Amino acid sequence: MKTSKFIELLEDNREKELLFEYSENQFVPKAYHITEVKNLYFDSVDCGGKEHSEYQTIVQLWTNPIELKTRYMESGKALKILEKVNNIRPMKMETEIYFEYGNKNLPTSNYSVKKISIEEDKIVLKMYVEPTACKPIKLQNLKEAASACCGSNNKCC
Repeated sequence: MKTSKFIELLEDNREKELLFEYSENQFVPKAYHITEVKNLYFDSVDCGGKEHSEYQTIVQLWTNPIELKTRYMESGKALKILEKVNNIRPMKMETEIYFEYGNKNLPTSNYSVKKISIEEDKIVLKMYVEPTACKPIKLQNLKEAASACCGSNNKCC
């Protein structure tokens, strides 16, 4: 999901609660806060020797273990936080957005949005963690990428 699409979703549903489902029927608790918004730039080289660069937006979610709430954050409040961030440090709207979350029983991970469920009183972002992948294989034809990455002239694999 692009950052701009997430902002648009919040704008169109300001009064609805915003829920994050990180696993089947497992939700970030109601007492979550948006504690940081990161504009990240990656400059990398893959195992086939090809350079890559990309930006990502990462929204960090944190739950206060002693705070009890009866409702989830409303989309309008999340939107205000992101607008404040954008006024201080402009976000790159056409980057992929990820949600960083973890707790004492769940290792911190960056989650992608798999599906959005818009209901009468809430929005549910169904998230997943994308598995590690060989970038050449992910971006190209499998046979071509395998030879570029792990061919006999390449000692990377």
